[in-house]
Amino acid sequence: MDITYREIQDTFEALGKTKEYLDKKWEDIAGFIAGKKRFIFVGCGSSYSIAKSLAAICNMQSGVPASALAAGDILLHAPRYVKMADGAAIVFVSRSGRTSELLMALEALRSQGISLSVFSLIAADGSPLEEKSDLAVCTPWAFDESVCQTRSVTNFYFIGAYIWARHVMDKATLDGLAHLLKFGPGYLERAEALAKRLAALPWSGAVVLADAELEGLAEEGALVFKEVCQLPANYYHVLDARHGPIVIFGEQTLILVALGAADSLERDLLEDLAKKGSHVVAFSDVGDEEAAVYNIGYGHPLTHVAKGIPFILLCQLTAYEKSKLTGANPDKPTGLDSWIAL
Repeated sequence: MDITYREIQDTFEALGKTKEYLDKKWEDIAGFIAGKKRFIFVGCGSSYSIAKSLAAICNMQSGVPASALAAGDILLHAPRYVKMADGAAIVFVSRSGRTSELLMALEALRSQGISLSVFSLIAADGSPLEEKSDLAVCTPWAFDESVCQTRSVTNFYFIGAYIWARHVMDKATLDGLAHLLKFGPGYLERAEALAKRLAALPWSGAVVLADAELEGLAEEGALVFKEVCQLPANYYHVLDARHGPIVIFGEQTLILVALGAADSLERDLLEDLAKKGSHVVAFSDVGDEEAAVYNIGYGHPLTHVAKGIPFILLCQLTAYEKSKLTGANPDKPTGLDSWIAL
């Protein structure tokens, strides 16, 4: 059994442990968040993609300004970010807590003589990043041994969704996350069956479409196709796909769409994509059988934030199943390491 497959299948067990851990650590987390005027979420690669979704969740849930930056960008341009970072809470997202760009970016910011506080999300214990943080949430049970991240990024997304939903008392999202923890494994079985069907279709490139809090997840979904089955992939906002990208969609394109409103505008787009011969998959919480495409629904009403978890799992499973046909090694893709050292 490939490590990647095992780690995807273990996602909900890991999320259950994370939820218990967050509840025990809630007083510290709530104390850190309280009164913060601005957040900057920082990551590299998959962690940066997830940082984008976490920033959107923070901003849209609480109204507190939040943005996402690539650690390498900060490292190269720290003086340019002084006004933006001064007084901000910096949230680092890292699987290992050892990625050199993250550690160097933190030191680069601190060397500017500005005031900042550091909150880190790390899928490991005892890392240098944990030591340098004012507060760290460490979830080693979600650490991915595979080079490509699956379980760990879903875990980071869950952490952000749960923390900010609890912070603002968003009962609908909290109820949705609780439902996922209980019934998610059943969805995973259905998603795996669909992923096998999708992988067998004749496509050589993937596109992931999603909006709002799921934008970063869409970018991560595209990245998982690049890394795991090693096929070209891109992400776009749902309706923005009409503004240029649609011209290159065709019979060799798999398109996964996270429906947000499930209204006529989205359905019209799905139909137009299908007319181009693309293999179009519509994902929603309860399903949308009216769309003339492949459909999968989680099976229970979920807020847009909560929908991100079953959606990214579908991307991960489809990329994994396709790797069996492309011959790519999903655990150790050529030219990529678990974490990058400069």
